[in-house]
Amino acid sequence: MFLRLPPKLTSSSDALLGSNSEGTNKQVTFREPVSNSEIDDQDVVHQTEREPITNWSSGQSPPPATFDEPSSSHSPILPPVLEEPSPSFSEGNINDDPLPAIEALQISGEAFPGQDLQACGYSINGTTSCNFEWVRHLEDGSVTYIEGAKQPNYRVTADDVDTYLAIEVQPLDNRRRKGELVKVFANDHRKITCDPEMQNQIERTLSSGHASYKVSMSAGYLDIWEAATLSIKREGYSIKCSGSSGDVITEKFSPNTTVSILFGHPTEFTITGSNNVDHHMRADNNSADVSCCRDTIVLTLRLFILRASERRKGRKRVLFFHK
Repeated sequence: MFLRLPPKLTSSSDALLGSNSEGTNKQVTFREPVSNSEIDDQDVVHQTEREPITNWSSGQSPPPATFDEPSSSHSPILPPVLEEPSPSFSEGNINDDPLPAIEALQISGEAFPGQDLQACGYSINGTTSCNFEWVRHLEDGSVTYIEGAKQPNYRVTADDVDTYLAIEVQPLDNRRRKGELVKVFANDHRKITCDPEMQNQIERTLSSGHASYKVSMSAGYLDIWEAATLSIKREGYSIKCSGSSGDVITEKFSPNTTVSILFGHPTEFTITGSNNVDHHMRADNNSADVSCCRDTIVLTLRLFILRASERRKGRKRVLFFHK
């Protein structure tokens, strides 16, 4: 996915990468992606090298040299005839041009679930667009590219907790040349954790052994949602619908019980029961209470599932995130 440099920078919030002016870099933030066709329609290539250079790659010849006219109309000396410059002189050797690059890539924002992160940096060597990939690194060395996370901004989720979160940026120029891949980690290359308020809330719930949340449950068709109450206990969970049917779903935690979230849907999550039936739910989006947010519910459920598994195996109970 390609992103284009704006022809004129207005502020760091609405630009992809900064074009250098008079040899000075400007640090700006990236913006939303545009199509490849828009990149191909660019008429002007903005130089971003730290030192200005002469650019004749558009096919223009260098300016002709000027000569003094003969001192007299009767002079036997004729003005010289200018020769066309050779292609190698006018065009230059494009293979000698430095590849597009990004300098001082960094991530701003608090790396807690529910908070937004933004990547920014300096563009050099004619960088006009970038490819972005947000990626999770685990302690065992495995790497997971986050499906759909291909923009310079990203909202941290419950899936990022206890992982090392990073962004990879591939710079490109208007000739589609790729520069060196650049990677930077969020949270100063430390594991992602919950903010103190969310972590305290989860620990209190684990200590009490139960919790209830007001949610909405999908009817499974036509984007219809029904108000429901999700109750979590040490051995399992229940979902009671508040509609006319008053359906109640009760399940015990098992090794097959999972809780998943989908990128781009900040309030939704899915519980998959031991019978492989999915219960698609939505947290209260209007609540400012962190105890009711989607990521708190998901992390709480996952910890209860983990605790239930540890009790069956006789293992010591531990949290999977740390302060």
